[in-house]
Amino acid sequence: MTSVPCILIVTEANHVAVDQVLAAQGRGYGSFTQGRRLVAAGTTGPVVARMCQDMGADATVEAAWRAYASSGDLPDIEGIWGEDGVISAYDAQAAHTGLSVHSVAGAVPQDWAASVLAGHGYAFAPEVEI
Repeated sequence: MTSVPCILIVTEANHVAVDQVLAAQGRGYGSFTQGRRLVAAGTTGPVVARMCQDMGADATVEAAWRAYASSGDLPDIEGIWGEDGVISAYDAQAAHTGLSVHSVAGAVPQDWAASVLAGHGYAFAPEVEI
C-alpha cells in the first residue's frame, strides 16, 4: 500500500489522551509524550501543543485519523476501549478536538513541517539542555 506521510498536531491539554489512542492503534507509544513540543511562534514558551510525524501511514490510517480529529470517530485499535490499559472510549472521544491531521501525497516537500507549523502559528520549543 502507498504511504501517506502525516503530521499530527495536538493541543498540550489533550496530548496524553491522543498519545494513548495512537498507542492503542499500534502506531507507537509515546508519539506525543516524547514528540516535539510546540510554542506560539516568536516565543520560547509555554508549550501549547505537541507534534508527531508518521511517515509510514497509509490512506486507511490517515482517513481514520481525519475522522477521529473531525468528529471523534474512534479508530480501530488493538484491544478493547477501556480494558487492559487501553484508554476509555469516553476519554478518547473527549480528546479529539485538540487534534489536527496534515498529509501529503507523493514527495514530501523539504519545508513541509515548517509550513504546517506556520499555518498554526507554532514553532518548535527550545530543546531542554541536558
